[in-house]
Amino acid sequence: MAYFLQQARRVAWSSLGELDRPSPSVKRLSRSVSRLALIEALEQDGCVIIKDFTNQATVDKANDEVRPWLDQQDTGVTVGALQGKTRTVTRLIAKSATVREQWYADTLYQDLCEHFLALETTHWYGARPVTTTSHPLLSIAISFDIPPGTEAQGLHRDDKNHHARHHPADEYTKGRDVLLGLFVPGVDTTVANGATRVVPGSHLWGDDQPDFGCDGDKGVVDVELQVGEALIFLGSLYHGGGAYKKPLGTAKEGTRESRTVYAMFSCTGVSRQEEISFLSYPVEEVRTYSPLVQDRLGWKQSEPNLGWVDLKSPEFLLKSG
Repeated sequence: MAYFLQQARRVAWSSLGELDRPSPSVKRLSRSVSRLALIEALEQDGCVIIKDFTNQATVDKANDEVRPWLDQQDTGVTVGALQGKTRTVTRLIAKSATVREQWYADTLYQDLCEHFLALETTHWYGARPVTTTSHPLLSIAISFDIPPGTEAQGLHRDDKNHHARHHPADEYTKGRDVLLGLFVPGVDTTVANGATRVVPGSHLWGDDQPDFGCDGDKGVVDVELQVGEALIFLGSLYHGGGAYKKPLGTAKEGTRESRTVYAMFSCTGVSRQEEISFLSYPVEEVRTYSPLVQDRLGWKQSEPNLGWVDLKSPEFLLKSG
């Protein structure tokens, strides 16, 4: 039924004149609004902007922590959607305490991760019902540093890595997604320096080839962000980096002009992480992290029985040695 409703809606949409069509947009909400308002925005559009997620001082601190790692790289990498110009900082959780504890561990983001990604299941042991919950994991934390001359990415879904399949839907249903992303800009982000492009509502599409129009801009919104804002979006949402065609003259003397963004994705606790966190971070470092971050890296068992060591939840390894 959802498929036919969606097809009927598309037919009705196409019959409207261009001037009659509402322009797609992304809601900009304060972090002080109710969690329900944020959930509704994500369910409706697949994305939401938090206009006061952080502040200039915290962004400056993260930039200072990450910049030395970027400056070690002469060129970028060519892998996946990266085109060889973008410099990256992987294993970002270990390289920036600000990113780790202030942004990834932020209660607003983590509350949304719990809502969209936590899995609660009731199963039976004989005649006794048992309900268990699998909490989200960190899938990847990475910084992108994009220079002028970078072409736009093709619009894509990030849950492709998990081979996610999507059925067209008229309304969002909980459990549909395996990823929830958080993008925090290190600099003001505009169309001119390649702001992320999103397609609100595309998280409800199926897996047929999408129609983005002849110029690739049908229903596409450029997410311009000021320092302090953040974009949160579902893994099923079509999105992609915009074109950063030429320098804007914004670089300070002796520095490289670029657009820096800090990207974090959480996945369901039964999914394989994109960046294998439990192999990435030495146990001595993990012991210094907050308990929430330790859990999200995989140092706590997913109930009822995933991710154990010696038949025990692995956090005991953080207390030994």
